[in-house]
Amino acid sequence: MFENLQEKVVIVTGAGKGIGYETAKVFYNLGYKVAVISRSQNDLICLKDDLNASSEDFFYMSGDVSNEDTVNNFVLNVFKKFKRIDCLINNAGIRFRKKFLDISYVEWQSVMNLNVGSVMLMSKAVIPYMIENNQGRIINMSSIVGTLGLPELSAYAASKGAIISLTKALSLELAEFNINVNAIAPGFCKTSYSENFKENSDLYNFTIERTPMKRWGESKDIANACLYLASELSDYVTGEVLNVDGGWSAW
Repeated sequence: MFENLQEKVVIVTGAGKGIGYETAKVFYNLGYKVAVISRSQNDLICLKDDLNASSEDFFYMSGDVSNEDTVNNFVLNVFKKFKRIDCLINNAGIRFRKKFLDISYVEWQSVMNLNVGSVMLMSKAVIPYMIENNQGRIINMSSIVGTLGLPELSAYAASKGAIISLTKALSLELAEFNINVNAIAPGFCKTSYSENFKENSDLYNFTIERTPMKRWGESKDIANACLYLASELSDYVTGEVLNVDGGWSAW
């Protein structure tokens, strides 16, 4: 179903937990060479051990992907090791729940710097290598909150909406170089924050009832969507937002 993957190289940011962790596993197990970055080196070591990954096919580095020097150093080292970069999955992100009037500017900026700034920095770093190879895939992790909104998530919603706009603009700018740029908008998924979410039983029950499939998604649901957008099956797909939300956005 997929093209020869033995020489394909994918970068996954925010790979220490949740969706990023599962995505790195899915791609590695299919034969991709995988490069990952996260703030926690211990999480990345656990991922490498979980995969029983070979150092020839797996590269990791801990660091802050909202820092330009860190990003440029990471991407340069990935290219030096693998000699190509085929796919970038911009997954790193943070969120918090707080009423808009209670959010400080420092908190607002921290969300924007990581959620949107990292997409800009990582994309800018990898695009020259993709242009040189006349092909590439960039997959940006947005959210259903980026278009539909939820209360007490204004900073997160603004950042995820910005990612959608950036995705569309980049898709037009890079189409001539055979680089596809798409976004994924997950619904509610079982990730590192989901257990805390369940503490608010009314809100948790609302999300289940509001979702037509009556369940939260799994990290692998999102990883498989990434795989589709990275594969030849999506050669003519660019500038799109793929909702993976159990039908939430269909209402």
